[in-house]
Amino acid sequence: MPERRLLIAGAALAAVIAVAAVVIVASGGGDSRPDYPYGVQTFEDLGREHLPRGQTFDFYNSNPPTSGPHGPSVDFGVYDEPIPGESLVHNLEHGGVAILYDCAAGVPLDDAQCQALAAELASIVGDNLSSGKLVLLAPYPGMEHRIALTGWGTLDAFDELDAARVQAFIDSFERKFNPEGF
Repeated sequence: MPERRLLIAGAALAAVIAVAAVVIVASGGGDSRPDYPYGVQTFEDLGREHLPRGQTFDFYNSNPPTSGPHGPSVDFGVYDEPIPGESLVHNLEHGGVAILYDCAAGVPLDDAQCQALAAELASIVGDNLSSGKLVLLAPYPGMEHRIALTGWGTLDAFDELDAARVQAFIDSFERKFNPEGF
């Protein structure tokens, strides 16, 4: 009889866990911060090893990467060409936020739509750069979603531009991790 009660209690606990998992996924999933009302993915910190210039690292635990071995940083700003993940990670280590886009993700955008998306994101990033925030914008091919917002160990990815969401991410995650005191 005690084994049966234990079995029933175990099944009830498993049901509660399953319902909680469904609620988390249905609400956007992942972790969140009180000042960022959207669900984000958080990833294990892969360390802060500095790689020699030109060396690549192929074992990041997210795409785009959010932590781990990295190469030289780039200036915060707006880029028309992709930036290697190894450089993006170094900028995140300095407390920065990277706003990345892939016009081929999901339903691909045509050239005009892609240029419009890039211009809208560049406007948001430019305003933040003018305010002294550590943020960069670049295309990043090969993402699952069209837009990715990254901070150290943190990723929010979605397909339709939401300017308020982008700004909220910058406000919530910029300079939240800055071990080098940049």
